Amino acid sequence: MNSKWSFSLVSWIISIVIATIVMIPIYTQIGDQYQFYVENIAFILIFLTFSRYIFLTKHHWFSHTDWFKVFFVFAVIPILLYVVDNLWDFQRFMDEDGISSIMENLPAKSQSSLSKYIKAEMTFFWAGAFVSSIALPLRMINSMWRVRHRGKV
Repeated sequence: MNSKWSFSLVSWIISIVIATIVMIPIYTQIGDQYQFYVENIAFILIFLTFSRYIFLTKHHWFSHTDWFKVFFVFAVIPILLYVVDNLWDFQRFMDEDGISSIMENLPAKSQSSLSKYIKAEMTFFWAGAFVSSIALPLRMINSMWRVRHRGKV
């Protein structure tokens, strides 16, 4: 049991490091003007965590805990709404103000490359969070069925 908790802790640390690495270019060049830090980090953490739960369920502490799996079957609904709503807010910002509105202090070449980076990573992690939010309940239901009928995750 101890190794499963260690795996979860190390996985969370790796997820936080990845989120930090992805956000560093935005923070160093834009600073506090970027208003989507929380949403962006949430997309990254949701994507990485749910993907880990989908593919590595048997290595986690909850592998034989039905209440946690049932919780995630239903908890994904508000998380999915949060993900979709925040992408809509980001897209509205891109359409109405434009990403260049918060990069006025950067040269044109840097603005172009950073705006492409922001759009690409935000879209990538949003899509990952969206797909993994849909797949996670299916995986948890499958895992519960397999534990009850076959004795393995």
